[in-house]
Amino acid sequence: MAAPVLSYEDLGLVQGSGWLFRHLDIHIGPRDRLALIGRNGAGKSTLLKLIAGIIDSDEGRRMIVPGTHVVYLEQDPDLSACATLMDYVLSGEGAPESYEAEAIAGQLGIDLTRDASTASGGEKRRAAIVRALAMNPDVLLLDEPTNHLDLAAIEWLEDWLKRFTGAFVVISHDRTFLTRLTKSTLWLDRGQMRRNEVGFGGFDAWTEQVYAEEQRAAEKLDAKLKIEEHWLHRGVTARRKRNQGRLEKLVQMRATRAAMIGPQGAA
Repeated sequence: MAAPVLSYEDLGLVQGSGWLFRHLDIHIGPRDRLALIGRNGAGKSTLLKLIAGIIDSDEGRRMIVPGTHVVYLEQDPDLSACATLMDYVLSGEGAPESYEAEAIAGQLGIDLTRDASTASGGEKRRAAIVRALAMNPDVLLLDEPTNHLDLAAIEWLEDWLKRFTGAFVVISHDRTFLTRLTKSTLWLDRGQMRRNEVGFGGFDAWTEQVYAEEQRAAEKLDAKLKIEEHWLHRGVTARRKRNQGRLEKLVQMRATRAAMIGPQGAA
């Protein structure tokens, strides 16, 4: 496995009154094709922004190989300050050259002279894709890239990403898009991050295996808890030193079992 070009270790972020996630480790190799999967509200889009360096974490360390160009394709770009789609494409820090943007726009079938205020959702999405791809990224972070695109545009984007020599991480509800393109999967589940070196096509089988293992672990712990609860109900003298240690272990077991109970949801 190649050394990562971008990684985040022990990542944690507070949202509202608690941790959205904590102790996440993420490593992106130079040619990774990663699907980022998780139920709605798990923090997928927020995680992409953290990886991109757009927002800061409350814990953790972000490391990147010098010279690595990371580009983030956001789900809903703000074009309100731009007169035309071209103004948006060429705006901001690290904007692409106009000739590179025009070349990609011609292939994608979008007129960048279009008034931004009257552009459709599909036109805005194409303009955002043009901007991201024309910036010559080494790591491309894609948040719902196929939203508002017709089939021809989706197929064009698939072909471009198949030829792409860098790495990408993609969030998408388009199962076909993910299955065709991804080789590895990051699964954000109940505040934890799991990685498997299979693309989205193998995700369902993987999750079934994980849940089955969790169920077996829960049943084993339930059996232990039943024995300890029976011991406790017989009338334990907590003042005895040996019993204090056993009571502490019982409390820990209860906490562990409670942590297993969480929303499974649909990824």
